[in-house]
Amino acid sequence: MKKIETDKDGRVRIDVGIMSLLKPIPKGNYYKARTIKDKNLMGFRARVAPGGQRAFVYRYRPKGKDEKGNYFEKVNKTLGPWYDKNDPKEKDLIGITPAVARKMAEEMRGKILRGEDPNTVVVRRSKGKTLCDVSKLWIDNRSKSFKSHENYLSLFNVYIKQNSKQSGHRSLYKMPFMDIVNRAMVDLTKDDYLQFHRAVMKGSKYQANRVIEVIQSVEEYAEETGIIKKRIAYFKKKELFKEKGRLDREDPYTRSELRRYRKAMLKKIKQDRDRFLVPCFALRAARLIGARSKNQVFSLEWDQINIDNNKIKYIDTKNDEPMTLYFDYRFKAVLRIMAKHRRTINHRDKRFKYVFPTRFKVRKNLTKNKLVKVKTHHIKDPRKTHASIIKLAKLPYKCIHFLRHSWATIGYGITGDSKAIQELGGWLDHKSVEKYIKVSEEVKRRRINQMAKARSHVA
Repeated sequence: MKKIETDKDGRVRIDVGIMSLLKPIPKGNYYKARTIKDKNLMGFRARVAPGGQRAFVYRYRPKGKDEKGNYFEKVNKTLGPWYDKNDPKEKDLIGITPAVARKMAEEMRGKILRGEDPNTVVVRRSKGKTLCDVSKLWIDNRSKSFKSHENYLSLFNVYIKQNSKQSGHRSLYKMPFMDIVNRAMVDLTKDDYLQFHRAVMKGSKYQANRVIEVIQSVEEYAEETGIIKKRIAYFKKKELFKEKGRLDREDPYTRSELRRYRKAMLKKIKQDRDRFLVPCFALRAARLIGARSKNQVFSLEWDQINIDNNKIKYIDTKNDEPMTLYFDYRFKAVLRIMAKHRRTINHRDKRFKYVFPTRFKVRKNLTKNKLVKVKTHHIKDPRKTHASIIKLAKLPYKCIHFLRHSWATIGYGITGDSKAIQELGGWLDHKSVEKYIKVSEEVKRRRINQMAKARSHVA
């Protein structure tokens, strides 16, 4: 690998060739950021982050002194990122060239010599409501009845508030254009949002699209409340990451695979009944009624069930519309087992009202002067149990949501009626249920044979 050759002062003329050679410094089990100085323009620098992201920087000291009579600290102003067009991972990303960055640095140097401080732009921006401020207002004022509220709050905390403690997120926060969250919304441009999207894509392409969706909703709120005059965060599909849904990437479990899944589930209960009884039958219930496991099965309450009419009523749904689901004798068997388990719980316990309660009482604990997040009184996400069942059954791993996927596919294979599947599964429209249904080869052969028999009776 070619090394960057510098002069005796450690300087080099920054160009495309130098940027392509710029790598972070290895330090033990991790990498350290590296900065190189330009030999022709004082203050002009190129920097590479520990994760490999490269950008141009201009370093200067604002003229004058502070209130205490001390000289201002030097300021590092990020000019923009640089992406290697020869790298398949970076060829589609938008950055700036060394020539453009040098011109920007020269203009900034001219302003400083005239007594202007480019950093005053940042000061001016801070006086308006920032993207982070407005996002917080939007989160606080939107309807809490939406089941997606928790997801939006998570995206806000990780990518906009930038409050995550994960090392991957921490390194992401240091990337160019991630600082736009602390700038006033009135000063942001569409290109700023697009560059922010490109930066988040370094961490997760799918999450980058979700963040843009949040920003678009925040902008709509800002326009309605008069914080900004006009929305600008409109993006074409080609400007964002082209997604392929998880339901399109994988096939659902077949009927034979689900039988293996059920046998493995019963084995897990025999291994440790106290530990696996509730989560296993919660997963069983998700398989039998085809409901959304997290929002409709795991949080199911006894008051929602009409055992005589085989109905479950939902008031607060994802679509914000009341819904009724139906169940058969197999789900009734699950309810009988859960009713027997319910007798072991005190009726004053908040867990008593849930069909699938947690194993232990919910308590608020203080550790290191911080309040630990309180768990729900019902099962929330038995993914570990789900994974252990799959491993025992020797099946390919698929997330819990694929139980709903399998229910829809098998149901359509039996009935041939997608409209009925839509109504029984609680989908709002026909397009939604079509994403879940995958017609197997077996079903296709059976359907073509049925058509052949029907045609044989026609003269």
